[in-house]
Amino acid sequence: MTTANWVFAALLVLQGHFAASYLVPLDGEAQEEFGGLLAWLWPWSDGDGGLMGQLAVGGDLPLAGLFLAMTSATLFVCGALAAVEIGVPFGWWRFLAGGGAVLSLTLMAGFFGATKLLPMILAVAVLWAVATNWLQPPG
Repeated sequence: MTTANWVFAALLVLQGHFAASYLVPLDGEAQEEFGGLLAWLWPWSDGDGGLMGQLAVGGDLPLAGLFLAMTSATLFVCGALAAVEIGVPFGWWRFLAGGGAVLSLTLMAGFFGATKLLPMILAVAVLWAVATNWLQPPG
């Protein structure tokens, strides 16, 4: 197992976190934690809105965003498992990681804001890795 596989798996898990954090948007007080840095690692906040609707703490989440977030997070985590061959065949990593990245980009673009830039840049990096078949089989 190469170090690159583990680093890429960690990147996919981080991307899964960015997508899944949609389920629990930060309230105004939490956005200021750690000198305001928490909002950059937890990109969803109360009042975020866009083409897919508006987020509210304790309110209903827009259904399209919920579908994209959960599907993207699931694909990213399964892609991470495939990258390190834990219960998922290595050959599936491109489909899983690429699908997660496309859905994540769609989700972030639907609620675009400054805190969505890091997840979007990382999703583009994942798409680059998929397009170039960057990850090599372990062993």
